[in-house]
Amino acid sequence: MGWIICGVVLPSCLVAAWLIVRAPLRQILDEMRVGRAHVRFRQQREWLEVRFLKALGTLDPVERLRWEDARWHDDVHWARDSQTRRLLALVEIRFGADPFDDYATALFEYRKGRWVADGKRLDATRPDDAFRRLGRFQPVAPPQRRP
Repeated sequence: MGWIICGVVLPSCLVAAWLIVRAPLRQILDEMRVGRAHVRFRQQREWLEVRFLKALGTLDPVERLRWEDARWHDDVHWARDSQTRRLLALVEIRFGADPFDDYATALFEYRKGRWVADGKRLDATRPDDAFRRLGRFQPVAPPQRRP
């Protein structure tokens, strides 16, 4: 009887417990990662913008000149790429003072615990438009601050 308990019942109970706890545990860990990513982005934003311009200059030097004179919005839109599952920060860019001037969205990716700025952008697309028109991005709510 003891071998049945040790060989069948106990492993079955452990598997059942893991299946019950796995989803909430994954959600808690994901929320912690997202919160940490938000804090790191805010701390590193200026450097990330500089790295973005460097990467853009490597890809297209003429485009970099246009982006150097652009106005970066303060708001950050958080998203998850549905293909890669990576966390993204989307920042709107204006290329003139007129609200009807050209605009674009700069993309920053969170990879392996670091923010990466490799010059990816969405031309003529605002961050909120990227959610509506491109099914690839899923909005991610910023973590709630607990009192």
